[in-house]
Amino acid sequence: MTGRVLIALMLAALAVESVRAEDAAAPAVGEITVTAQRREEKQEDVPISITVQTGEQLRTAGVDNLRDLALVTPGLTFQAQGNYVQPALRGITTLVTGPGSDNPIALYVDGVYEGTQAGASIDLPDVERIEVSKGPQGTLFGRNATGGAIQIFTKSPSFEPGGKLSVIGGYYDGGGPSRSSYDIGVQGFVTGPIVADKLAASLSFAFRDVDGYSRNVAFAAVPSAIAGNYGSDRMDWIHSYSARAKLLFTPSDRVSILATAYYMQRGTDHGSVGLPVGGLTAASLYPDAVYGTKPWQYAYDAPRPLTRLRNYGGSLKIDVDTGAGTFTSTTAYTQSRYLERVDVDAAYSPQCLAAAPFTFACLAFKDKQPNNNFFQDFLFTSEKMGRLSFIVGGNIFLSNGSIPAWINDFTDGARPGAPQVVNGPLLVAETRVKTRAFGIFAEADYEIVDRLTLTAGVRYSYEKKKGFVTFFGSPLALFANPDWNNVSPRVGLRYQIDAHTNVYATFSRGFKSGILPILTVGPAVNPEKVSAWEVGFKTARRRFNLNVAGFYYDYKNLQIQSFTGTAIIPTNAASARIYGVEFDGTAQLTQQLSARLGATWMPKADFTDFPNAAGYGLPITAGGLSPIVGDVSGDRLLRAPRLSAVFGLTYTAEVSGGELTVAPSVYYSSKYLPYDPFGVLVQKGYARVAAEVSYRPDGSGLRVSLWGRNLTNTKSYSSTTISAGAARVTYDEPREIGLTIDYDF
Repeated sequence: MTGRVLIALMLAALAVESVRAEDAAAPAVGEITVTAQRREEKQEDVPISITVQTGEQLRTAGVDNLRDLALVTPGLTFQAQGNYVQPALRGITTLVTGPGSDNPIALYVDGVYEGTQAGASIDLPDVERIEVSKGPQGTLFGRNATGGAIQIFTKSPSFEPGGKLSVIGGYYDGGGPSRSSYDIGVQGFVTGPIVADKLAASLSFAFRDVDGYSRNVAFAAVPSAIAGNYGSDRMDWIHSYSARAKLLFTPSDRVSILATAYYMQRGTDHGSVGLPVGGLTAASLYPDAVYGTKPWQYAYDAPRPLTRLRNYGGSLKIDVDTGAGTFTSTTAYTQSRYLERVDVDAAYSPQCLAAAPFTFACLAFKDKQPNNNFFQDFLFTSEKMGRLSFIVGGNIFLSNGSIPAWINDFTDGARPGAPQVVNGPLLVAETRVKTRAFGIFAEADYEIVDRLTLTAGVRYSYEKKKGFVTFFGSPLALFANPDWNNVSPRVGLRYQIDAHTNVYATFSRGFKSGILPILTVGPAVNPEKVSAWEVGFKTARRRFNLNVAGFYYDYKNLQIQSFTGTAIIPTNAASARIYGVEFDGTAQLTQQLSARLGATWMPKADFTDFPNAAGYGLPITAGGLSPIVGDVSGDRLLRAPRLSAVFGLTYTAEVSGGELTVAPSVYYSSKYLPYDPFGVLVQKGYARVAAEVSYRPDGSGLRVSLWGRNLTNTKSYSSTTISAGAARVTYDEPREIGLTIDYDF
């Protein structure tokens, strides 16, 4: 496969060589500046596969939160457990939740590492751009970047006054089995100087309220005496708001200091409610059971499902131009506070709930997850010194996280759904995890001869995690105290065909930290490691840009979890192998019409050796789904569709004294297994279609946009979980039509 890709890249290089004279010295319209190598470079000069989207492009495609980023990024699949966000990039993902259980796709917001899955559930109201770097980024980004890195850059203060206000009104039309609901929001950004050329500030804010586009099918079955406390017949409601303030101080031309503070709060029952696919719930064995049978139809008994997340924190970034290069210090402290109440069996059945002390099947799970994180990063980026440029740095990440949990604590009755069920808790437990992570790294580019550049880098990482556990109020006990160290190299060659075109080949390794079991006692799970080879071709011409890559991954010690309903038990699956090809390009077809097309094809993403995979399957009994163990060696990895693709058109024309823009887009994914390798849940292939039509009068800051999302009312999974209680899914948002009024000033 690699040989065929190399031949294709050579042919592409020859084709570009034939048109070099056309525009070799002129700047390319398609050129994009990125910081994927922690310094500003043209995208075509970076030997990494990168998808870049501006805030405007994200909005046009209907992307307003991190989980929707997959709609514009080939190779990226976003799934969740409840509201624990778990991206998959080229088949690399995680199923493990809880404190110290990190995503293998590292997330950075304005240069600050976000180390918790709950903290990654964020809205995107003030985004400048997002960069998704694919493949191991272990040298420069370090821990937990085995699959790649997502960098979010929010808008910064300006010494020129300005701002933007957006009023958003959406309507879920109730197509199919969903129900109609409103979706309203307000977003704003304002910036300007406080002291001319010295001190500037900015403030962004956002608010969103969704009434609930799903149906509670058990509401009619609840006795009228308690119906008022049970809830309503609406589910999938959302209430969220956020604010971010920045202060920029430039005491001299060589020094820049940026202080940031933010707060975000989101409340919803999305992800905490579920539908048992095919009726696979322990409640189905009881005559009083009510549960959803169609998408966007859910039921619960106790407690009332809820996810509440609060993220807040601050950072200080200092840049100093030394003449020989730029020294950057980033210091951050962040907190996340997460509360969830989940009905594990995804059904209304007081009889099953009452039997839970004997069956451990119909469970009501409540937990909290407070996390406190400290992040310090030092970086020196040199100027080019003859043929050499380099980056050196180091960072520290300290995290204290815990998960206190209560299972079926109905001492005073299982209100509101089943007040007649009275029993003490089946489990009261808490796990605490302290993480200490340190890393130092260096990477250099050396131009061996004209146009041929060697890149070489290495990172040393040290990780230590302490696990403590308590059951039913017992003294907190240390049960695990492992540490790990790792050396992650990177080496590559890049040949510059002309000023706008490069070919490259790289080898890199990634390291994902080891993890601990949650709400139980057990051994630590070893780190994951990925060895990756990639070859690529990039060009940015006057009317188009194109990025093509072929990749091969050797993936070892995969971290897989089993969820018993009361505990999270991680293990190492032996190994996997992944290879594929990817392309992403845009073209200015005419003066008014542009197009974008991107795709990732992975013909192989398989477990190579996994003889003792654990999960759940048939038959189902009053005790729930049956535990099974099987050999899945040679089977497909989870969340790894063979094909994912994005396509979009943008048509712009002058109409009636203003600018009219029409922008349809499509995202496609082939089928994949979202949670377990035994095929209990299968996400079928699907496409999501979005479109926006906007009009901006000449000379005005006003723009009016009519938009539609999921226009075909596609039924795709947002969240999946399999336990003894049920095979449970939550669905992505149904069709929505809306209007946005923007005003720039």
